Amino acid sequence: MIRRLFFYFAGVLILGLGIVLNTKTGLGVAAINSFPFAISKMSGLTLGNATTILYVAFILAQLLIYRKVALKVLLQIPFSYLMGMIIDFYDTILDFGVPALPGALALLLGAILLTALGAYMMVAMDLIPNPADGLVNAIAKAIGKEFGKTKLMFDCGMIATTITISLVFAHRLIGIGLGTIVSAALIGNIIVAYSRLFNSYFKKVVENSITKPVYEESEA
Repeated sequence: MIRRLFFYFAGVLILGLGIVLNTKTGLGVAAINSFPFAISKMSGLTLGNATTILYVAFILAQLLIYRKVALKVLLQIPFSYLMGMIIDFYDTILDFGVPALPGALALLLGAILLTALGAYMMVAMDLIPNPADGLVNAIAKAIGKEFGKTKLMFDCGMIATTITISLVFAHRLIGIGLGTIVSAALIGNIIVAYSRLFNSYFKKVVENSITKPVYEESEA
């Protein structure tokens, strides 16, 4: 169980780093991060606080969809606050300006690789889900659609929401750009590549865990 927890929290740290590096490129952020990024730029909130608020909203939405209090959903609350603190920590120590285009593109690639790795490690350890993925999964079950297709619709909705609020309140686009498109195109495929490389190892880590997953899918 110790190795399983180690890889899970390593995934959380890597994911947080990828998210923050993505915001430093100046090329636009990933769809799921675009809304809190825009809110943080238009308000006095930090990026971490804006992310936590969004995640809590996702948790409440899951509870409404499931119509019952599920452990796998409640455990996302402390995760949300932890992720917010991690994001603010990285955002504080990585205090540098937007690099020139070649550097920005290299930074974007690194951010995408880290984001995909962190997300993959968290999913592979089968512990507490990211609230965004938890909500997508809840919606997919409610409407009878595949997770992947629901995720695509969800991301498009996040982008549309970000575009709307940034144009209405800031009169310009915030957080949407080339990086948003590239992230959407690459992250899923890179996660698949990581899965092919590491699935056998991480599967053994989970199977050798002395306890069951923190939540059971049947609870949903």
